[in-house]
Amino acid sequence: MGRDLDDHDPAAFSRKLQEMRLRLEGRGVEAVLLLPVQCIEHWLWYLKWHRENPGQTKNISFETQPRPEAKQAVCNARKCLTKHSNPIVAELVAGLDIDWLASRSASFLAFHTQVQEYVAAL
Repeated sequence: MGRDLDDHDPAAFSRKLQEMRLRLEGRGVEAVLLLPVQCIEHWLWYLKWHRENPGQTKNISFETQPRPEAKQAVCNARKCLTKHSNPIVAELVAGLDIDWLASRSASFLAFHTQVQEYVAAL
């Protein structure tokens, strides 16, 4: 199951998801969760903003911004190597406040809900 709000209207996504679930129901088919890198980069952007503005309660939206803007905001470069981005990511996710991120990002909330439902079904 994938989620990328930049490419789908949330209502259309929900309809398609329900259709897919109905088609798979009763077939014993396992589902795979996938995260487009674009979502992750935007989530990291939220975390960076939160770290730089810890007292702010303003609800901002980065998910409609183009992917290169997210990469620039997070890594200070539109393209970067993994060896450059890994330390940045490690710093941003240290002490990750899942509830805060879920309250700010619709795509993260959807992903987090899917993971919780999957774990609960185990």
